Amino acid sequence: MDEQRWLSTFRFRVELEPSAFEGVEQLRSANGAFAEVQGLEVSLEAVTFREGGYNLGPRQLIGKATTQPLVLKRGLSLDTGFWSWLQRCTDGRYPLPYVNGTVRCFPPGADPRGSGGSEGTWRFVNAIATKVTCAPFNARQSSEVALEELHLVHEGLRRVLA
Repeated sequence: MDEQRWLSTFRFRVELEPSAFEGVEQLRSANGAFAEVQGLEVSLEAVTFREGGYNLGPRQLIGKATTQPLVLKRGLSLDTGFWSWLQRCTDGRYPLPYVNGTVRCFPPGADPRGSGGSEGTWRFVNAIATKVTCAPFNARQSSEVALEELHLVHEGLRRVLA
């Protein structure tokens, strides 16, 4: 099966690049395609502050921002850099191989191999893999994908506008 056609059946492309930290010298860039992405979420902590002289009630301020792990489901990567990075995440050596990345969502029928035409783009920083689940091998079902789930913890997430 043509690998480019296989990759074009997914709606989300994930692009990885080295972060400012050490540990991923061999990684220049890596790509993977996934059918589902979860965890595109940022929560802000509410902080209650009682201000003297303000008698209408406590003020509400914003505290720390927290993010959820990204969960990439039913995916495939034929990029050796992607698999090298995953192997480096699991081998236990320091420094840890942090990466920055981009998640791009494509409309149905669009070509995710190209850089244009995405419906939405998110950037995450200083991510590392915490869980990798490969799909079971089944010779009777050729529609099986190589990665069932990939969990990434990260230190920041933002939506790219423009």
